Order: sequence, then structure tokens, then C-alpha cells
Amino acid sequence: MLEQLLAAGKLDRSDKWGQLMAVGRDVTGCLTLLADGGEETLPEKRALAAERKSRARIQPGADSLPYAWSELVTFHSRKAPRMSLSGVQPKVSAVFSRKAGQFRMVAERGSYILKPSPQPYPEAAANEALSMALAAAAGIEVPHCGLIRCREGQPVFWIERFDRQGAGNQTRLRVEDACQLLEVPSSWKYLGNHETLVRMIRQFTSNPALQLARFFDRVLFNWVIGNGDMHLKNWSLIENGPLIELAPAYDFLNTSLHIADEEESALELADRKSGFDRALLLETLGRDLCTLQPARIQGTLDRLNRLDWSGQIQKSGLSSPAREAYLTLVRNRLARLA
Repeated sequence: MLEQLLAAGKLDRSDKWGQLMAVGRDVTGCLTLLADGGEETLPEKRALAAERKSRARIQPGADSLPYAWSELVTFHSRKAPRMSLSGVQPKVSAVFSRKAGQFRMVAERGSYILKPSPQPYPEAAANEALSMALAAAAGIEVPHCGLIRCREGQPVFWIERFDRQGAGNQTRLRVEDACQLLEVPSSWKYLGNHETLVRMIRQFTSNPALQLARFFDRVLFNWVIGNGDMHLKNWSLIENGPLIELAPAYDFLNTSLHIADEEESALELADRKSGFDRALLLETLGRDLCTLQPARIQGTLDRLNRLDWSGQIQKSGLSSPAREAYLTLVRNRLARLA
């Protein structure tokens, strides 16, 4: 998206302010940036201390994506980018017409994000759809999402935006990721650790005991599925009415399927990124850092052990070798927690 922004906007790579102005109307959360003295107005409404409301769920069908893969990945080259979401995967903002039963790509103010698999990782979309479905089955709050296919049949992951709501998505909710909250540049996203995230949750959330329990659930789940890319920008807080809480989960996928020798964690825990075991995860993280009771920790383990991993993985959109590798890793990780 950055490369497409530079080309479409005729911007220099070092012109950070120009890049920010180009996408400033539709950045994550409730912030909007406009050029000083411009004639543009601010049509967007901010949800100040308003509770999050759920959209009526959509049910995309087989014909819900009337685009070719190339149209999705080059959309921002043809339409000047107005939406900014970071990450290595291509992303397109979209709305869904319930009457037509189809997604429509838009330059800004979308309610959904479409994520086709990048060429180097052709199974990324199916991987993320499976991982998010497994997270929901494990009791983790995730946005409404799923897997569809573009015109030629390639899988595309779609996910609802949780920082937009209301008619025309004009109501914006306050969301900040850990890099913003810790006041560090996004280039430092791999330099943090779980201890820092625990302190951040204690400092900023309204109900830290509950949020730390949810944080523990997510860390453990991502370790079990082999997600080695849960860096600082994949942890966010959201304003939900009078409360500040963990935002719904996003960017969950088994990165070890795509990256050889992937580390077990993007962030350190007790000065380690690999070699995690039962003592480190349950005692150091769960008991000591998150101060969870043994019964709460055991409840998380029980949910993970009851989950129908094999059934969900086998019916996913992954290829047979990828399904086998995913399930083998999960079983090995669960065995290390036994």
C-alpha cells in the first residue's frame, strides 16, 4: 500500500507529512487529518464515550466478490489511496450491499477490509480465516470475518472494521495500538515484551483484572497456533462507552506455515522469544504477571483442550499439506502445556 501511495500521489518516500495528508481522512480510530486552511469539512462523527454497537451480520455467498485478484491488489494504484492500514498483506476497504449480496471496493469509509493473499504467501487468507474462527471457538472476541473467493477462485479474507459504526460508517471509535500508547515508532514494534504490555494494560484499561485475563487467553492461543508475529501493533485498546478495553482480536494466523524457522513469539517473555514451556506461560505469564488464579488459568487450558482443532482445520480452505502442518504444530504445543 505504501508503494502504491507513493506512485499514485507522486510523493517522495521521505515526505512523511505528504503521505499522512494523502490518507489522513481515513486512518484507524477517530483521528482525521486535513491540510491547514483547506476547504474540506469534517463530516465524520466521533463516538465520544459511546458504547460499541454490533452491525447486523452479513452472510457473503459464493458470488459476493465480483473482482479479480489483480483488481484487489492494484486497487490503490488505480484509485488514489485514502485509507491507511499498516501491514504486509494487501488490503482494500469495502462496503457490503445486502440487496446485491456483494462487496464493493471503496477508497474510504468502508465497513469491511478485504485481504487477498500476497503472492509470496498464497495460503495467507485461508490461514487467517481459520485462525480467527479457532480464536472465536476458544472464546476470544473477534470481529465478524470469513473467507470468500475472488472471480478466479483465489481465497480472500474479509473482516469487519470494529473502529467504525453507524450510518455510512460516520461514527468513529477511539482505538490506539501499543506503539501509540507506549509512544514508540512503529519500526520498534518487535522491540517490546509481554511485561511491557501487562504494565500498559494495568495503566490504561478501566478493568485491568478482566483485561489481563483476556490478554493471557490471547497470548496462550497465539502460541498454540504458531503465531510468531503478535508484535506491538497487533495489540490495541478501544474506548467502549465509559470503559477502555482490549480491542477485538485481529491478525491471528499461523505464521510458521509461511516462514521457516519462525520464532515462537514476536515479543520477549522473560527475555525469551522461543523455548516457551508450561512454566513460562502458565506460571510466569499467567500467575506472576497477569496475577490470575489457578482456576482461571486451568479454565483457559480446558477450553483449548476441548476445542475441535482437527475438525475445524480439516474443513478449512488450506491445502492438505498445510492442514497437516497446522494440526501437527497445535498438537505439539498443547502437549508442551500438558
